[in-house]
Amino acid sequence: MATLTGRAAVRAQLSSFIGNPPVPTLNQVWTSFPKNINFQVNAQAGQMSRAACVVFIQQETETRLAIGGSHSGWKRIDYTVILQIFQHSLHRDSTAAMDDFDTLIDAIKERLRSDHNFGDTSGTLVWQGAEPIIDAFYGEPNTNKEGATETFAELQFAVTQMIQA
Repeated sequence: MATLTGRAAVRAQLSSFIGNPPVPTLNQVWTSFPKNINFQVNAQAGQMSRAACVVFIQQETETRLAIGGSHSGWKRIDYTVILQIFQHSLHRDSTAAMDDFDTLIDAIKERLRSDHNFGDTSGTLVWQGAEPIIDAFYGEPNTNKEGATETFAELQFAVTQMIQA
């Protein structure tokens, strides 16, 4: 049976890994950008900050390693993955909104560090992820017309697959 590989498989594996068990205040994880983000979906009663995450593959590079000669070898596929994170906070105090955002980002990075195969016990779908670097980029918080604070972040890192070719 062939091993499932490729972009869709990486997005699905990473989405499942980040979303289960749930990261606190991260209510939704998608493998493609939704037409609309409804921050009420999966929100708990009284939850002041809610977040959504999109797993986006920005680019990939494929390299053949001819270990064993011209008719056998390995393909190394490196994906540049960006987790696009959107937080919507109902806190009246902007400091509380930012504290929730910092806690969310730290929890997602902790999850990424916890298993460099992102739950792939075979190690063939995700040979290595979020190594050696996780780059973080942050948007400036914005207060929308309803008074909610919205903040954006991107966590960028490499995911490597090794497949026999």
